[in-house]
Amino acid sequence: MRYVTRDEMKQIDRDAIEQGVPGATLMENAGKAVAAEAMTLAQEGKIVVLCGYGNNGGDGLVAARHLAQKGREVTVFLVGKPKSLSPETNDNLERLFDIGLRPEIISSRDDIARIFGKCPKPGLIIDAIFGIGLRGEIDDFYSVLIGQINSIGAPVLSVDIPSGLDADTGSAIIKAVKAAVTVTLGYPKAGFKNEKAKEYIGRLIVADIGLVSPENFSNQVREVSLPESNLVRKINKVICTRHGRQGRLKPRHPWIYKGQLRKIAAAIKPGDVIKIVDAAGKFIGRGYYNPKSMIAARILTFEDEEINTDFFIKKIALAAEKRKELLEQTNAYRAIYSEADGLPGLIADVYADTVVFQILTLGMEKFRSIIIEGIRDCLRPRYVYDKSVSSFRKLEGLKDSSGWLYESGSGIVEIFEGEVRFLVDIERGHKTGFYLDQRRSRMALGGFSKNKKVLDLFCYTGAFSVSAAIDGAKYVRGVDIKEEWLGFARKNAELNGVSERCEFVKEDAFEALEKVCGGSEKFDMIIIDPPSFLKNKESLASASKGYKKLNTLAMRALTDGGILATFSCSHNMPNEAFSNILKDASQDAGKKFTILKRCHQAEDHPVVRAIPETEYLKGYFLRVDNRVSQQV
Repeated sequence: MRYVTRDEMKQIDRDAIEQGVPGATLMENAGKAVAAEAMTLAQEGKIVVLCGYGNNGGDGLVAARHLAQKGREVTVFLVGKPKSLSPETNDNLERLFDIGLRPEIISSRDDIARIFGKCPKPGLIIDAIFGIGLRGEIDDFYSVLIGQINSIGAPVLSVDIPSGLDADTGSAIIKAVKAAVTVTLGYPKAGFKNEKAKEYIGRLIVADIGLVSPENFSNQVREVSLPESNLVRKINKVICTRHGRQGRLKPRHPWIYKGQLRKIAAAIKPGDVIKIVDAAGKFIGRGYYNPKSMIAARILTFEDEEINTDFFIKKIALAAEKRKELLEQTNAYRAIYSEADGLPGLIADVYADTVVFQILTLGMEKFRSIIIEGIRDCLRPRYVYDKSVSSFRKLEGLKDSSGWLYESGSGIVEIFEGEVRFLVDIERGHKTGFYLDQRRSRMALGGFSKNKKVLDLFCYTGAFSVSAAIDGAKYVRGVDIKEEWLGFARKNAELNGVSERCEFVKEDAFEALEKVCGGSEKFDMIIIDPPSFLKNKESLASASKGYKKLNTLAMRALTDGGILATFSCSHNMPNEAFSNILKDASQDAGKKFTILKRCHQAEDHPVVRAIPETEYLKGYFLRVDNRVSQQV
């Protein structure tokens, strides 16, 4: 008999779906198989179905529906704190509602005592709580629940694997359900070979749910031997670049545009993992494909390696390892930076005990469950928040997605950056909640803002303003157009004890500067950190006018010898173009400036030279004097 590991089983599932077997069909077949065995095992009495919130729980919901439709008395419980359901599991929950079955929730020890205390001994318990993905530790709630299941004295049928059992080792993770029968789906798991596992598995049934091939699917539950030849054959989906200049790629760059590819085979679907070769058939890399985007293919690896769970776990673990040194100065940082970490379309930011992630491409969306598993395993957050809200998702044919996973955390998180503390609104704030890329520039203010009167434009939640005040500024005025953000800026000033020296004003930045220039007020330091004025190269000329006007006004509003800290956060604004804008601005303002410091994005946003798009933030600290301008 062929036994498979957890990762092999997940890959088999994905391969089946690639071959045209929908996930909903696999779940339906699994539930039917479990229901058929349940009818044999318990010919009378109530059947209690305990479902988790993952796909294993979905299998249990299908089984409950089929048993109820056959006239059996069925009670269904959803186990654990409420979480987001997969589309297939959610559909099957709704189908239960349609036949009048409404699951109760067991989410606390009190629930366990109340429900099992009053419930007479059932004829059968179906255990569909955990699937093969369980690893690490289980909390006390599940330990108590499993103990209760084992002590009640009713026979237990476990779906795929007894809850609490490690699929690869066959050992109990603290505690595991002791089943009379385990209906394992598709293939027996590697851990079942362990002699100790037999205590938990009971009689092992292998259910054919359609993983081998749709035409061979028999919808039977049986004890069978599965020869290795029956394993799902991997489909090697290949795309090829064009001949000559049209198909020429930038060395080690992960983006491939539609026009660089030959005609794509019909078998290759949006989101598929593909192998990329050149016109001569030479291997280029492996990645994913989406014809809805101008960037039709994104390369995940330039090595000829499998794209599976281990691949993603290793990538996420490596990204986390690279950021370890940052933990000495902050508890907020970018843990995964898309292409720069070899994971195009994925962003993950750490805010204290919370990780906020964004999945921006269809190809990466296909690996959502693996990515979340990797985030939890490698970054070890207490809370995980999905903030996949971006115009990029629309370009990829995706709807926005947001919300807490597993357990709801606080929408407001306190972080620290050196000696400064900030409150971050991860639910309603811009992007993931905070501009982590400006950490270096904020921490550099100490050498410039002491005893200065500071104007902070586009201040957002006051990070530059508060940092300047902490570093000794005598007065700071933060300006932004959103009152909601300014409210957070005031809270951040209060949190750090600098409210008396900080004022936050709702006003357009251009109008604020024009008002200053039109009066007698001057500032010793002005900070300009605007949103990107250009989204593509075509808008460079018009955006340059905005940057020039902003910096010209700022130079006029400074005292003689004042400091201008000015930034651009667009990749499409080359550093040379930005430098020329500052030259022109100084000419128009009748000023001269000296470069005191060049600024770049923080080290958790690494720049990969082969991928120019990874470098986007640029800035200068300038000393501006009332003299004739000079060249940079």
